[in-house]
Amino acid sequence: MPAPRWQHDHELLACVASQLHALRITGYPELVDAGRMTPLAAADGIRIMGTIACTWWAIVDGQPEAAWTQDPELGGAWPYERLHALTVAARRPRAAAIELPNDYEIVGFADAIDTLIWWETAQPSARLIADCNRALRQPAPTPAPIAAIVAPSATKSTAPIAPAAPRAGMPFQFGVAA
Repeated sequence: MPAPRWQHDHELLACVASQLHALRITGYPELVDAGRMTPLAAADGIRIMGTIACTWWAIVDGQPEAAWTQDPELGGAWPYERLHALTVAARRPRAAAIELPNDYEIVGFADAIDTLIWWETAQPSARLIADCNRALRQPAPTPAPIAAIVAPSATKSTAPIAPAAPRAGMPFQFGVAA
């Protein structure tokens, strides 16, 4: 599959993930009240989409991944949960984009969700790339002063080093006479 349209626009992807999370927060209570969704399933959907949104905003801000994002007991989500939630979230926008191909907002929203799905399975992941970029932006450790490296230490032996022995009479090395 070729790279998606907004592969490198991480801020847009974070906004889309936040929008999906907001849609869950506002829409799921109605589904629970109507009996179309259990409260536990609604809470899981909100938790998973919130984790996706937080992860993408951390990538945008150049922050390391929080430990809780990989642990559902701490409020995070497993990778398969993230992929499933995004796949479910993509169905209605993609159907709308197919029906209205000239509505660029609907098509763009559907494409951005598809890009989020693509990043969930891409190798290397967006998280790994962000971590590498963050590590590259950190200043390198300052080296020791040259004088400390060059100056002889008082603990070192000052005995002269014996000259190398002549190589005459040594056997051939790598097919060449030594």
